[in-house]
Amino acid sequence: MKVALLIILLFLTSYHSKAEERFLSHEEVPKSILSRIKEGSKHTVSQMHEQGISHFDYNEASVKFLSEVITDEHLHLSDNAKRILPEIWGAFLGEVIIEELGGKWVKFGDQYAVLVSDSHLCFPMNKVHEQIANGQIDSIYAFYLSTARIANEISSADDGA
Repeated sequence: MKVALLIILLFLTSYHSKAEERFLSHEEVPKSILSRIKEGSKHTVSQMHEQGISHFDYNEASVKFLSEVITDEHLHLSDNAKRILPEIWGAFLGEVIIEELGGKWVKFGDQYAVLVSDSHLCFPMNKVHEQIANGQIDSIYAFYLSTARIANEISSADDGA
C-alpha cells in the first residue's frame, strides 16, 4: 500500500512539474517586436499628452484613466480602431505592469504576454481587446489590480520560503 501511494505521489509530482513547464514555456520576444511594443506604449503616452492629459504616465492612475476611456468609448470605435487599439493600448498596459511590478515581455504560443515574478503570465493585449468588446466588465484596471495582487502574493511567498 505504501509503495502504491508513493508511486502515485511521484507520478502526480512529475505530472504537475511537466504541466507547469508546458504552461510557462515561452520564448524571448524578438528585438524588432519588442521595439514595436515599446513604440506603441510611447505612442499611447504621447497621444494622451497631446490631448492635454499631462499627468498620463506609466502608473496605476493612468491605467485607471485609460480603462475609463475604453469604457466610455468602446461602443463608438470603428472596426479598424478595434483591431489596432488592443495592440497599442495593450503595449502600454504591459509596460506599466513591467514598470510597476517587474517582469518582461515574452512570446507564449502566438501571443505576447508579460511574465511577472517568473511564474505568472498575463496577457495585456488580450485584456484590452476584451474591454473594448465587452466594456467595464472586462476592465483593464481590475486586471491590473489583480495582476498586482498576484505579483505581491508570489513575492511574499518567495520571501517566506
